[in-house]
Amino acid sequence: MLRDRIYFLAFIAVLFFGCAKEQTSWDVNSTLPLFKTELSLNNVDNTYLKPNITDSSYLLSYENLIYRYKINDLQATDTGIDAFFSLRKLKLSDRIIENSITLGQINPLFKILNGQQAEIPAQEQSNLTPTDIDASAFFETATLDTGYLDVSIENNLPVNISLIVFELTNATDNTVVASDSFLNIPKDGGLAKKTIDLRGKTVTKTLKGTIKKLITQSSNGLVLIDASKGITVRLGVRNLRPSTAIAAFPSQNVIDQDEGLTLYMGGAEVKWFKVAKGQLRIKVESTIEENMSMVLSLPGAMKNGQPFYQELSMPGSVGKGVSRTEQIYDMTGFLLDFRGKNGPVKDTVNTFHQILKVTLDSSGRKLAVSLKDSIKLTYRIEGLKPEYAIGYLGNSLTRTGSMTTDFGLFKGIDGNVGVKDLNVSFILKNSIGTDGRFKLHKLDGENVFSKNTLGLSANPLMTDLFVTSPMFIRGDFTETKVDLNSNNSNIKAFLENMPQKLNYDLETEISPNGNVNNYQDFVFDDSKLDVIMRVDAPATFSIGGLVLRDTQGLNLSDLGSSDRIKSATLFLEVENSFPVDFGLDVELLDKQYYRLGNLDITPQNGISSGVVDDNGYPLQATKSLLVIKLTRDKAELLKKSGYVAIGMKIKGNGKMQRLFNASKVNVKSRIQFEYEARN
Repeated sequence: MLRDRIYFLAFIAVLFFGCAKEQTSWDVNSTLPLFKTELSLNNVDNTYLKPNITDSSYLLSYENLIYRYKINDLQATDTGIDAFFSLRKLKLSDRIIENSITLGQINPLFKILNGQQAEIPAQEQSNLTPTDIDASAFFETATLDTGYLDVSIENNLPVNISLIVFELTNATDNTVVASDSFLNIPKDGGLAKKTIDLRGKTVTKTLKGTIKKLITQSSNGLVLIDASKGITVRLGVRNLRPSTAIAAFPSQNVIDQDEGLTLYMGGAEVKWFKVAKGQLRIKVESTIEENMSMVLSLPGAMKNGQPFYQELSMPGSVGKGVSRTEQIYDMTGFLLDFRGKNGPVKDTVNTFHQILKVTLDSSGRKLAVSLKDSIKLTYRIEGLKPEYAIGYLGNSLTRTGSMTTDFGLFKGIDGNVGVKDLNVSFILKNSIGTDGRFKLHKLDGENVFSKNTLGLSANPLMTDLFVTSPMFIRGDFTETKVDLNSNNSNIKAFLENMPQKLNYDLETEISPNGNVNNYQDFVFDDSKLDVIMRVDAPATFSIGGLVLRDTQGLNLSDLGSSDRIKSATLFLEVENSFPVDFGLDVELLDKQYYRLGNLDITPQNGISSGVVDDNGYPLQATKSLLVIKLTRDKAELLKKSGYVAIGMKIKGNGKMQRLFNASKVNVKSRIQFEYEARN
């Protein structure tokens, strides 16, 4: 093409410079090849038209998914524990303090008589010398929210005590912590006990114990005087929970749970749950300066033969700040025993056994804490989805109502189609591990071009259809098939309407008969129930309106000035071996595929069909020459064109035609320009 163009331009140059000065003009013709293409059904669609190996004809094989139900929407709701622990739930150590008041301290005279036999007269004394009590092992100071003081008085005197009034005070300000009376305590080891409620009391580390009043009886004759023996006071504190304190808190469990945690599964009752996706999130916030440690164990969560077990150290706060610790554990791949704590015995559902312990690790330091100080723990199972689950999936009834889906077999096709030897099936393809039920209430086919809608009338689909459970193997499925034909439906007319849209209303039910499999149902993450329309047929059609298309690139920008082009003619040499006639449409497109205009073709009767045998197999292609006349303005469009689009529309003749992949349309083109040369 370029060589011819160079010869032509050289010829014009010789004429222009070599002629006489007298101005003359004449016409010059130049013919150039333009493009060529081959069109067949192989170029149009190999998705639904499959070559028949036996005789090279085509087989129509098409499946359209109408509706899909996925039970893998089964998902455990996020659940967990929120715990809040203030100082009220922390406790100080239970301790006992022991102090003694000897006979010599009660009355110095007995120190002189120590070791001698003497009679002891009855005595009454008040405000004996206080005894210092050191409580610094408990706290510096504490205002108690709850707590008890157990006061025990042991009488080791050789005389009976009729009355003793005991008082406990803070040494710093003499405020009374506890006061009580004890009556009739026998001699030589007699014991009396009282419990005093310390709620609301403020206690300091230095205390004083005072016998405010002591009344003893006389001895029964002579007794041995032992000045070192006397009255022993034991102070025991227990269940001390301060509202404010400066104290050394002992190591203690602030959370101690060993129980089942139940998840809601949307009506399903699951025994086993293999995690495809999900996480366990633990977040701890503390204003207490002591460190903590956590142990989390899920005995029923196994991966690689090992149960889930995690230990976590959590630092205390600094000063008045807040210490935050967050940990996320990926649960993917764990098999969860949802039968709960001691599952083989109790055998519940949707419940996993969890052991959670959070321990305050004592450093022995005395720390200032109050009820404003707290430990907040959030424990969450999040986004738990199954790789598979085993149990009872629940009875679930779903009706779609009026819904619409695409029908791709006739997408973008308009015209008239008649179909012969048609096999159409409705397939219920079930990979959910339980029985199911299906019923079709409505299926309308809509042709978006003709606006014609035709409802499918098929008695076999209007009654309940039951599907069975597959094997417990990923990807396994069962098929329930309903064949439609002209005897039990209007399927032929339904498809010849060439619908591009399907409007349906159907219902599905999972486990329609309840838990008949005794918790042996199952679901994988890809389990589903598909409702499919399947069309199988030899590609024998009565076709009208189907279009074969191709687009070819052009580059005619260097044609030269169009003001010297008088006209142009595009010749299309077509060889057609299809058993049908074609109409032809040629359109110019720019380099961005925008339309520039159509070209007029003669003769207008298009392309004649090829010669075929009685079975429709091509024997000889029919040749046609089509001519497109281009005026000067149309020729100018060629310079702007980047592509030429060829569309070949099948002309229906009302006959059933069998199509073969040997059928082709070959198109060759050449263009002839007529120039006006001037001198």
